[in-house]
Amino acid sequence: MKLIDDIASDVEMFVQLSSKLEMICKYIKIPLEASPLYNFRDALSHYIKRYEATTDEEKIRQEASIDEHLFRGIKDICVFIIIEMKKKASEVLDEAGDRVKEHDCRKLWHKYKKMEIEIRKGTEASINRNLDSFIQELSNLVIETKQIFEKYQFSF
Repeated sequence: MKLIDDIASDVEMFVQLSSKLEMICKYIKIPLEASPLYNFRDALSHYIKRYEATTDEEKIRQEASIDEHLFRGIKDICVFIIIEMKKKASEVLDEAGDRVKEHDCRKLWHKYKKMEIEIRKGTEASINRNLDSFIQELSNLVIETKQIFEKYQFSF
């Protein structure tokens, strides 16, 4: 069973990660979808219930719900960003025109697909340990995508 301060730290980490993801959304000019906000709200309601819980069983149940909602919110926005970026890469594949451009765009698409599989398939425990580095890798890939698009004068 976690201490209430440790749970508060988890919530704070969620806010920091959500902020990074929101910055990625702004960078690629897509609106942040509501899922992380709803999950955050739900996690906070379970936090209150955890704080008020009187039995160990209830405390453990609320902790599990908090973890699930925080993880789901981050996972949903990561998948949303990845799908949007895969769409962009796929769209420019049709207009690439030559093998080098096509190769670079296809390579980007596959990198996003790999990340999508990783986040969708990963368990909460395995992803949570590496969530910050996953988001940093996603951010770096978005920047790389923009650079390649600019290099070939594709609209980003």
